Amino acid sequence: MTFQRFRPSHFTPDFTRILLGTVTVAAIVVTQQQIVVAKSAQEVAEIAAPITVQINSILGDGSGVIVAKSGQKYTVLTVNHVVEDASTEYSIRTHDGENHSATGVTRLQNDNTEPDLAIVEFESNLDYPVATLGDSEQAVIGAQIYVYGYPATGGLTGAEREPELSPGLVTSRPKSRPEGYNLRYQAVTWSGMSGGPVFDGAGRVVGLHGQGEFGFAQTSSGDVAPIKTGFNAAIPINLFIVQLSETPLNVEDLQIDNQPTTATEPTLSLDNPEDAKTFFFRGLTLLDQGYAWEAIEALNQALKRDPNLPEAHFNMGLARTLLAANVTQEIGTVRGSNPIPDYTEAIRLNPGYADAYYNRGLAYLEQKKLDLALADFKQAAQLYRQLGREASYQDAVQRIQELETSM
Repeated sequence: MTFQRFRPSHFTPDFTRILLGTVTVAAIVVTQQQIVVAKSAQEVAEIAAPITVQINSILGDGSGVIVAKSGQKYTVLTVNHVVEDASTEYSIRTHDGENHSATGVTRLQNDNTEPDLAIVEFESNLDYPVATLGDSEQAVIGAQIYVYGYPATGGLTGAEREPELSPGLVTSRPKSRPEGYNLRYQAVTWSGMSGGPVFDGAGRVVGLHGQGEFGFAQTSSGDVAPIKTGFNAAIPINLFIVQLSETPLNVEDLQIDNQPTTATEPTLSLDNPEDAKTFFFRGLTLLDQGYAWEAIEALNQALKRDPNLPEAHFNMGLARTLLAANVTQEIGTVRGSNPIPDYTEAIRLNPGYADAYYNRGLAYLEQKKLDLALADFKQAAQLYRQLGREASYQDAVQRIQELETSM
């Protein structure tokens, strides 16, 4: 069972309507301005490992991060949908393989207008470090982030799950989204990583990962279809600080450092792109914000400089899917909105591109080319199984079954 939550929505104008607004936190005060030096990915992983935990139950598996300690009592921050069932018992598995029964759960979300957050407590006489929390307002577009958690792919549970660090770049900071998910990035994430920490380049927690992989588009027939996007979302840590009064914690119980960071590589500037990498990321950012034509223009510029970028062709297909979703009854299909050639080129350059097969299958389905759609879903299912992406595999299998029943 996956803990990741994906709610259908139209592309109007954003890719998914699943995030919530930015909050400035007055509780974080800098008393003496210093510069924090950015760390390597390996250094961030070393920070992440001892403070990131598994949260397990009979309903499924998620992740969390230790944010406070008082005597033998530890407090873990996670997303609410990992622990939302009040009738279920939860256990915490720490990095050393020890299992601890959850002694308390405080759910901070009452509805989807509130951030998808919760805290879980456990007790241990062992010594575990506590996370340093950063300022999520510094996680601007183009900034380096790292997602850390315990994937539950391929049917792995409990002790079988191994931690994973996934680097990425912030793609957008929407201002008004349900459940607090207004820190978005492109990174590889998996089921089971929900509730895991998102780190900035200095190894400070700036968010809680909780959504990823899917976007939703309305087809011309009025159906809502999920597409694979590669975009992910987290709840900024500042939203947690704002809600501290609803928890047993005080600001003094937390380790907070919101000083500026000097990056080993500067934040990617999108104002005057010149190379393929920058044009590509500019296209991603525009796409994530719902600006399809502008995204296509930027991605075209990236491909002019390097035509052998399967990811650029794939995201070009996403942009055209966005255009196709914004059809009107008067106009019909928007010119240039056919994503199939883009997904086809992405597959040519990367024959193992499972998401490109899946999305092309949806496009064929929209065009009533059922045999081609079925072939693509079968190929996607095979690749998802090889990759251990169980939720995506099951989704592709469902598409196959529906098609075979209707044909």
